Amino acid sequence: MMRRYFYAAERVGQHLTGYIVFSQTSFDKEYSLESRTYVVTSDNKAYRPNMGGYSIFASALDGSDPCVRLDLYMADEHGGADGWKIERCYMTVDEVEKAKALLNQEKVRER
Repeated sequence: MMRRYFYAAERVGQHLTGYIVFSQTSFDKEYSLESRTYVVTSDNKAYRPNMGGYSIFASALDGSDPCVRLDLYMADEHGGADGWKIERCYMTVDEVEKAKALLNQEKVRER
């Protein structure tokens, strides 16, 4: 759902922020929850319409891994079968409310 929200936001030139938590089983050593949680915004080529490339940059919540090109590591993207697996994605309540309003605006425009 977060991906859908991100697409909707970028179609109207707004940006949203969310969090992607990767499963501990994606790594061969122990990492804290904060190290496995990446802050990502919709202001990435993957979510912006009519972009000539595809990338998702994010930073670890604890600051240990800044500005990582996640799409190269994620199993659901270009990381392949051995890539990092998503445990969960989430957004703050304020960001979700903003995203829902953007989706509602899209529905009204489509009519």
